[in-house]
Amino acid sequence: MTGEARYGSDFVVSNPAYAFLVTSSIAKGRIESMDLRAAKAVPGVLEIFNYENTGELKDIKYARGGGGPISSIQGFGPRIDYGGQIVALVVADTFEAAREAM
Repeated sequence: MTGEARYGSDFVVSNPAYAFLVTSSIAKGRIESMDLRAAKAVPGVLEIFNYENTGELKDIKYARGGGGPISSIQGFGPRIDYGGQIVALVVADTFEAAREAM
């Protein structure tokens, strides 16, 4: 031990999963449906999380003026409130597969 901080990337993990965020390309609107068939057909994709399969996500409180994140997975939709809002999270066994599926 050196007394230095340890980070998640400092630990060896066997069989990791990788995620890629899918963000809104519009500033305001509503998602009527998401056709995920082609994305789920990408080899290596494990799951695609969106408003249809995550249910009610727990609300996270950020400190006032504390520089909390602008976007989080709490607002998966279906309502779009701003451009770049996270609307889905692709999880795959490689980063490349997750990125390809989005």
